[in-house]
Amino acid sequence: MQLLKNTFPNFFLGFILFMIPFVSYSQITPETKTDSTGAPIPKAIKVVDIIQKVEEANKEIKLSYSKIDVGNRVSRIDSLFPDYAKFIEAQLKRKDHFVSANLNRYKVNNLIKKWNRYYDHLSGWESIINEQEERNIIILKSLNFQEKTWQLTYENAEKEKVPLEVLTRVRVVWNDYKRINKQVNKENNDYLILESKINKQKILVNNTIDELNSLKDSEVYNLFYLRNEPLWKSSFKSPDKDEGEKDEVNSLSENITGIFYYIKTSEHSIYLYILLVVFVVVLIHFIKKTFEKYPFNEPDGDLQNAKDIILNHSVMSMIFISLIIAKWFFGNTPVLFGNILVFLILIASVPLVEPYMYKRFKKIIYFVILFYLLDTVKTYLWFTSSQYRLYLLFEALLVLGVLISFTRPYLKTRKMKIGNFGLLLIRLTPVIYGLLLVSIVSNILGYTNLTDLTLILSIHSGVFTVIFYGILMIAGGVSTGIIHWNFNMKLTFDQERKFGLELKLMQIIRVLAFVLWFLFFLGMIDLLAPLTQFFTDVFSEPYRFGSITFTIGDVFSFILILAVSFLSTSIISYLFDSGEVSIKFFRLPKGIPAAISLVIRYFIIAFGIILALSSLGIDLSKFNLMAGALGLGIGFGLQTVVSNFVSGLILVFERPINVGDTVEVDNLLGIVKRIGVRSSSIITFEGAEVVVPNNNLIANDLINWTLSDNIKREEILIRASYSSDPNQILKILIDTALSNEDALKYPAPQALFSEFGESSLNFKLRFWVQSEVGLQAKSDISIGVYNAFAKCGIEIPFPQQDVYIKDRSGFKNKNSDAV
Repeated sequence: MQLLKNTFPNFFLGFILFMIPFVSYSQITPETKTDSTGAPIPKAIKVVDIIQKVEEANKEIKLSYSKIDVGNRVSRIDSLFPDYAKFIEAQLKRKDHFVSANLNRYKVNNLIKKWNRYYDHLSGWESIINEQEERNIIILKSLNFQEKTWQLTYENAEKEKVPLEVLTRVRVVWNDYKRINKQVNKENNDYLILESKINKQKILVNNTIDELNSLKDSEVYNLFYLRNEPLWKSSFKSPDKDEGEKDEVNSLSENITGIFYYIKTSEHSIYLYILLVVFVVVLIHFIKKTFEKYPFNEPDGDLQNAKDIILNHSVMSMIFISLIIAKWFFGNTPVLFGNILVFLILIASVPLVEPYMYKRFKKIIYFVILFYLLDTVKTYLWFTSSQYRLYLLFEALLVLGVLISFTRPYLKTRKMKIGNFGLLLIRLTPVIYGLLLVSIVSNILGYTNLTDLTLILSIHSGVFTVIFYGILMIAGGVSTGIIHWNFNMKLTFDQERKFGLELKLMQIIRVLAFVLWFLFFLGMIDLLAPLTQFFTDVFSEPYRFGSITFTIGDVFSFILILAVSFLSTSIISYLFDSGEVSIKFFRLPKGIPAAISLVIRYFIIAFGIILALSSLGIDLSKFNLMAGALGLGIGFGLQTVVSNFVSGLILVFERPINVGDTVEVDNLLGIVKRIGVRSSSIITFEGAEVVVPNNNLIANDLINWTLSDNIKREEILIRASYSSDPNQILKILIDTALSNEDALKYPAPQALFSEFGESSLNFKLRFWVQSEVGLQAKSDISIGVYNAFAKCGIEIPFPQQDVYIKDRSGFKNKNSDAV
């Protein structure tokens, strides 16, 4: 099985290269002729093949009939559209009455959301019909080709004077193709008519949305427009309700009906949402098990809080994130549905946020929920203008009173040492004070547009702060858990690096959360759409440079595509090549992650460059001359570069060496750190990093000590005196090797008597170890042998030489006498 894993990638690559010529030849075979557009030209079927082709054609005709069957969704749209058109017409009349009631800006926004929901519903229908039309167009191309083919076949069969029975069968097939072709054309025409009707309704709905937006931007809804009399001059009597006000009262029941209809018509979206929820549940459960399995003792308090969120509140975290996804996933739902979701999100955030708030401010989150309910309920109740203003005044005074009770005295409270969330609320307090005072004063004076905005800001800023703090805590817990799992999957890791990565990712999450909160804040005060439109206009302004026309948006797209491409390649390289991320659960053979990484990175870069150039409107065909010059340069001057490049591809796909292997090439011994497309890096055991051209690794003899496995044999030479017992020495050597924890038990150590030396008995001890601990194991076992020999009194001899000095004293005396 392992052999199959190792050889399959090489076989697959070789098979593709081997088959390319044959595939190319099959695509340009002379039997297949094409016209100027590249479409195949039909021709008559040979007489000898007619019977076989008739049988195949009958099967294909049956399959075509099943393909063009009108789907249940299209039939349903066709039956529902007349009633929906009447519904839109009725809503237009209601809208006119609704607007005539001179409602506040908030309710106009709700009305716009409702019409956006109608637009999305019609767009969904149009998309379904478009899909069916495109499907039929593809089928029509094949049917037209087959119809012409069988027409030519019939005419050719008449000329060849084939038997009448065969000619009749050919005629039947031809007629079947004509009939089904006609049916598909008719269906497509019906689809086009239905799509045109839907599009007409979309235009009507879109015009209504534009009209409401224009109304919202009119002077009547200006912040400083005196919309009502001062409160002391207002009348508090309840006049008879007109149609517009009745619509306002009935909005609650209409919303409930709309929710059931939305659920009924969003079956596929609900299934996808369930899959997302399952993913969230599995992810958080996995992170919880990680924290339970591996101890987490980081010194940072925020990281500990992030861990506690997942470990102690995993179920509530799942519910909270599921509700957040629902709020984001189900767009343009009835207003009541969105309000219920926000209310449930706030309830779910209580156990996630409250434990990390200062004790004095813990109950403020319950008041935030209460204020949200008070602010929401006015959407579904009918008030006269004066009653509505009294309700707003009561709401503002209540919020102001609660805020004062929690923060007084403010200067003393501001100096308290509290957590990040409490500190954020304290710093926002003066802003909320100012907004509430403006709301109260403007309400009394009659500037109710300003009252609505300031009160919404005061209440909803707190709501979104609580929600985004909950998101921040869970996102921090998930990210910290993933990093914690990844590092603990390794045998050893750098604790400081892990801690730094956790802090850095936590900071990034905080910035993203703040950006999202700010975008929601802009949307809340109706500034997001104008800003978006402003930047859209700026980025779409055309400029001309020579023969190239571009916009600022094109330049930003160019830079963004390149940045995303290179960032993606960096992430992929980090995941597969760096060794920092554990991917053991993929169970990929050694070297395969590097090959996958290389292919994906090159594909992303190439595709990203093409997209980036296309975004600038550059015609890529103009690079033909440059490509020719580059090819000429490669042929003459870049032979070595191309050779190294191709060698790099061979190294990646054939995998004679992998990152982390211990290799020996050209008297260079070290560990492979990186395999690039032009050169590779090898770190020697002395610490030097040597850059080796890939061609050298392919063309020269290469020794890979760890290609198939990372075990190697070590050998120790031992000498003993002739007075020693060889049998005892062999036993000592085996026992010493087996007692070392680094020496492998299989293959078993081997002790050998090698020869009778000049002054010693010579032995060899061979044992197998993991490559990375070979030197240490050899040293430890050598010391163990020495200690065992000393304990048993075995002498380790060393070369000795006896020097004999002759006594020449008599020779000197004779010389002295002579003298």
